[in-house]
Amino acid sequence: MTIAALALFTLNEFRIYQFLPHAAEPAHGRIYGIWMQIFGEPATAYLSIWDLAGRWALAGVTFACALWALAETFETARAEK
Repeated sequence: MTIAALALFTLNEFRIYQFLPHAAEPAHGRIYGIWMQIFGEPATAYLSIWDLAGRWALAGVTFACALWALAETFETARAEK
């Protein structure tokens, strides 16, 4: 589950880096600039509020899945009788 969440987050980051504008587009609501670096090339991408909300939501899901996996790792084994 955690790997799937991380893969989805990574695919969204790639989508943002490749397909969203690298200059502000106020007419389309893309005014929130973020700095990213993929494959060694830094760039600024401009996101709408929905792109930004989706990015943070996927980051939250990825973090929650990682915590869940960590909690399962340290869960005590149940003794069978």
